[in-house]
Amino acid sequence: MRYARSGWLVVMLAVILASCSKKASSPTSPSPTPTTCTYTISTTSFSMAGAGGTATFAVNTGTSCAWTVSSNSSFVTITSASSQTGSGTVSFSVPENTGDTRTATLTVAGQAVTVTQAPNDQVYGNWGGTITKGTGCSAALPASVDWTGTIRRTSTGSNEFAIIIPALAVSQTLPIVINGS
Repeated sequence: MRYARSGWLVVMLAVILASCSKKASSPTSPSPTPTTCTYTISTTSFSMAGAGGTATFAVNTGTSCAWTVSSNSSFVTITSASSQTGSGTVSFSVPENTGDTRTATLTVAGQAVTVTQAPNDQVYGNWGGTITKGTGCSAALPASVDWTGTIRRTSTGSNEFAIIIPALAVSQTLPIVINGS
């Protein structure tokens, strides 16, 4: 009977101690420090030829830092991935520019990269000669004058012939058709 009483006492003490004891809490790990991402771009401006072309530049950052690239103009086509994580490269292309000088801005990881493209002002040649006065012209005009001219592409993509007659201080620009275009 002694064992029964002492066994009963041990069970009672175990129950009392278990109900009175505090549960040990598991240790909490500190919150991770947020990653601060900085971005370095290898160049912030490009001057592209009027004939068109491609270009590439580097973006350097931490391995877990995400970034995007976008363009504010339709003449610049981004040929690399527009969303990347970690260091990478941005590639883009521009077509021939048949108009005036144009500018676009690429936004890369919140930073601006300027793309400027010159016009593709193709000159088809310099011309010159002499204009001789025909019958029925005013007597005030000289019998003949020398002239020079340039056939070139305009900002709208058409062709024109720019004539200069130095003796008469005359400059004239005329639209022309070359090879049916």
